[in-house]
Amino acid sequence: MKTALLIESLEKHIPLSESDKKLILSCLRERKVKKGQFLVHEGAVSRCTNFVNEGSVRTYFIDMNGQEHIVQFAIEGWWISDLNSFIMQTPATFNVQAIEDCVILELPFESLEMLYERVPKMERYFRVITQRAFVAFQQRIVQNISMTAEDRYLAFQQKYPRIELRIPQKLVASYLGISAEFLSKIKKRLKEEKSSNMN
Repeated sequence: MKTALLIESLEKHIPLSESDKKLILSCLRERKVKKGQFLVHEGAVSRCTNFVNEGSVRTYFIDMNGQEHIVQFAIEGWWISDLNSFIMQTPATFNVQAIEDCVILELPFESLEMLYERVPKMERYFRVITQRAFVAFQQRIVQNISMTAEDRYLAFQQKYPRIELRIPQKLVASYLGISAEFLSKIKKRLKEEKSSNMN
């Protein structure tokens, strides 16, 4: 089980002794997930929070008209789950699905609760991670209300360049709340503007 990326993420925020690391790593389960497979299904309880060791993942829901709406992406070094389902141990609102073949490190709810008791610094780590996610969601709400689709795409491109390069365009469009065709037009227009400015 490769754990260097997770340890790096942890040590960005909290100091860890060797015994801390050993205990944390003993709580993890490695899971290989094929493209298209689900980590969490809507209606099921999210029993684990998931650290993406390799690959990419999306969180989405389906509205009454059968339309998919992506609310989050995650790539290597990020945590992902249906947060409310995981924290409250209630049925999930969202689906969490692999976009690419993935290697996931699962941390079960009961193990995390135990770590909070035995390695109290872990509470700080997950507080920081959760706060950052909350801020990102707030910023996204403001962008969706106040920005044009083109400006939302440019903001996404600037904030998540690694994601934009590897995620299918139709999924990026869903995240931005527009059609894939409209995103294609935006990208074409931006490319033409860039070419015109260079001449």
